[in-house]
Amino acid sequence: MSVETIIHMFPAQQDALFDKLMEVAQGVQPELFIETPLFISKIEELKGAFLKDSARVADIAELLFHQDITAYGPRATAVFERWATEGGSPSMPALVAHAMNHFKIEAQSPYVPVLLMAALLAEYPNELQYHGNEHYRKVLFHVIRLTATHNDLFARSEWFLSPDEVARLLIASCIHDLGHEGGDNQRDGIYTPGYMEQRAFNVARPYFEALGLDKKSQGEIETMVFCTDITFFAGDNSPCLRMKKIYKHYFWDDNSEDVSLMLMGKLRRYEDNPQLAQMAMILHESDIGTSAGLSYEQTIKETLNIMGERGQNSAGPQTVLAFLREQLGETMFTEAGKQVFGSEMVNIVDHAESDVRAGRKQF
Repeated sequence: MSVETIIHMFPAQQDALFDKLMEVAQGVQPELFIETPLFISKIEELKGAFLKDSARVADIAELLFHQDITAYGPRATAVFERWATEGGSPSMPALVAHAMNHFKIEAQSPYVPVLLMAALLAEYPNELQYHGNEHYRKVLFHVIRLTATHNDLFARSEWFLSPDEVARLLIASCIHDLGHEGGDNQRDGIYTPGYMEQRAFNVARPYFEALGLDKKSQGEIETMVFCTDITFFAGDNSPCLRMKKIYKHYFWDDNSEDVSLMLMGKLRRYEDNPQLAQMAMILHESDIGTSAGLSYEQTIKETLNIMGERGQNSAGPQTVLAFLREQLGETMFTEAGKQVFGSEMVNIVDHAESDVRAGRKQF
């Protein structure tokens, strides 16, 4: 698709939409993390680079949207490596603009300014070793890919994601780690479920409210973001693990546990809403996809980054196996996740096991 196509999908010229959102941002009193002058400066920078970034996304549009997902893991790894040598990925606004075009999110949709604002917020500088801006871009990349595959698989099904549902999922993807402080959700030895994830939504909420996003949509986005907390030691207190059990109940007919015990607090929004559970699972699988489903080399890189962010300067194949087996159960849950990441996840486990047998302790 041409860059001109992306520009003309907006309700007015691209510059006018950026200017509108800049004006909204200037009128918001941030609750935390965001400093308005720096945010405005960043929007100006993104506005100026939008055409160039859109062209860079167009260059890899086939990998993002085409039905052929053969060797997606190695191909995506190569794209991420190339972007790293170029100084970083294309911007989140450019990625969401292409996504809006592909998923037929109409220019007049009330979600368009909210989605672009979410993408702008995700570009607010956060240089954490793992939970920083590059992670946000990779997760959005995978959400787009998984959603495209999902809708190809379920094109004539009730599980097809509508343009509005895709928009809410993309918004959640953009902000899921916004304002992350590093590490996990344990503070002073106490684990708080979804602490960082709730913080992310709280950073974004004033901007969503300023744009008039309805409360129901805000609630669904909040729940999807909240359930990206996959804290290893939390057990059933992990929102992600509880979401997975709800998903299995809806889509695998797994009634081995009473899921009513899981439908509490923010997760009550899953009640009689299997589509929301499906969207949350796509976000979760996209969140861990770069670490678990692209290539062993990429898994090593992501593992070292997250351990380094936590102040631990070493990791090895046993770390990878613990993550893939004990946290993820060596599987993706959605059909799209299995098709996009599944085969490479098997290869990663095989590589890690081989390293363990060879006596490798550290990467």
